[in-house]
Amino acid sequence: MQMHHVRRGAGKPLLLVHGLGGSGQSWETILDGLAAEREMIAVDLPGFGRTPPLRREVSIATLTDAVTSFIDQQGLAGVDTVGSSMGARMVLELARRGVGGTAVALDPGGFWTDGELRFSASRCERRSS
Repeated sequence: MQMHHVRRGAGKPLLLVHGLGGSGQSWETILDGLAAEREMIAVDLPGFGRTPPLRREVSIATLTDAVTSFIDQQGLAGVDTVGSSMGARMVLELARRGVGGTAVALDPGGFWTDGELRFSASRCERRSS
């Protein structure tokens, strides 16, 4: 998978995966600071930023497949990963699959139980009434 990405810095690589509605540019405010210590790679996921969308179903699994392909193509086996929101859910999935090195998940999405979803929906309904 060809994904638009930005690389800055030198040293052990660190892959940054943005959240829903973002792009690799979401990391811009901290990229240079982190690049002082490591090689930073910020990707635009398929359908976000400057990367074309997937030609199949879009899900956490298929987006994670695309990131796995990117890691392979870029020779980044064992790369450490950081993700935010949806990207956090994806770096956890990469770790579950045994892809990459250390994973840091910032506010991962997608782990609500049915009870939590019902509670949240009922709270939102009360607020909008």
